[in-house]
Order: sequence, then structure tokens, then C-alpha cells
Amino acid sequence: MDESLPVITKRVNSDGRVECHLGFSSDWDGFDSIVKYLKKYWQASPVQTADNIYSRRWVLICNGVMLTVYHDSQIGNYLIVENGEDKDNLLGQIEADLIERFR
Repeated sequence: MDESLPVITKRVNSDGRVECHLGFSSDWDGFDSIVKYLKKYWQASPVQTADNIYSRRWVLICNGVMLTVYHDSQIGNYLIVENGEDKDNLLGQIEADLIERFR
């Protein structure tokens, strides 16, 4: 991995929700890896999955929060709490954990 690239970048989407884009994991296999990571370390359970030709969207329950993992062939992989209820700043905790793991 190119160390000049950030591990995670954040942006606020048009709905006002924070997206965490995963620079270390932008392809289809990376999507599988991030879902496995969330299941193993954050006890996430898939409640809805949609795998299309160029995109994927999985909704997981993670510590009581509905976390969505997206893959878009042009954008890459990113995480978002779509319902706006980020109890205990789960997205921030996951972001910090991933950054620490890639140091």
C-alpha cells in the first residue's frame, strides 16, 4: 500500500451523513475483508445484502447500530450509518481501530 494515501477519508454526503471511505480496501475482495473484520471484531451480523454487477450494499447490525457497507466499482468501499443513530460513535471507533491496525 502507498503510505502517502490515507487509510480512511471522511466526507459528508448530500443527506448530511458521514461516509468513511476505505482507501486500503477499494475492490470487491476488500469489501469481503471489511465485512469479515466487522463480524470478527465488532460482532456485526448481516441483516440485508444486495450484490449487483458493479456494486454491493450490506446492512449489518453492529453493537445495536445499523451500519451499511457499500462497494461501488468507481468509488470503492465505504461505511455509513444511514439511519443517523450512531450510538457511542461506533463509526468513529471503527475508524480509529482500522487506522491503528494499518500503522
